[in-house]
Amino acid sequence: MERAAGPSRIMTIFNDMAHALSLALDAALMQRSAFETLAAEPRIALAALIVPLIAGASEMLGKAYVLAAQKVGRWRMLASLALTGLVYLLGVVVWGISAHFLLGLAGDQPVSEAVLAGTIALGYAPRLLSVLTLAPYYGELLDRALDGWTFVCIGWGFWVVIGGPLGLVIACAAAGWLVSAAVRHYGGRLTEPLLRRLRLVTPGGGHA
Repeated sequence: MERAAGPSRIMTIFNDMAHALSLALDAALMQRSAFETLAAEPRIALAALIVPLIAGASEMLGKAYVLAAQKVGRWRMLASLALTGLVYLLGVVVWGISAHFLLGLAGDQPVSEAVLAGTIALGYAPRLLSVLTLAPYYGELLDRALDGWTFVCIGWGFWVVIGGPLGLVIACAAAGWLVSAAVRHYGGRLTEPLLRRLRLVTPGGGHA
């Protein structure tokens, strides 16, 4: 029975991740049901963290020419993809903590930190298209559009799971966005010497 429990648990995790990716597509299309499902099934919140991980890797993959120009080896390339995904994930965690803190100050805690983080993670769905920002003519414009789309998705997700008031929802979205951006910006600067020493590459600037 114990031997069977391991594979069964792994299958459950993969099924939850697949479900989360499906919900992410709905979230990108502003479907209310995606965030309602997340709030009703908190365990999906953890699985939803796969979305920013893939989004970060997608951004780095879109700038693969940087890796190729520096003749980065296969394992360092994979490490760079994973590291960029982790940077995105850190942004989600910080944003979730910020939102939870603001809700606490307002004396209102309708949802857990896990559900808040999961909501933000689902809202990162538009950034799964980051690989397309490499395009020479419309790449930068698309990059800004994806940022705006992501912010709108997360704001809508907050509205669904928090349930208002509108001012509090906007404050959680805006403050979390700014804090997340600051962490990624200054975190990148602090880790830059180590990354250079390890010959790893991350995209400049990044996104909140």
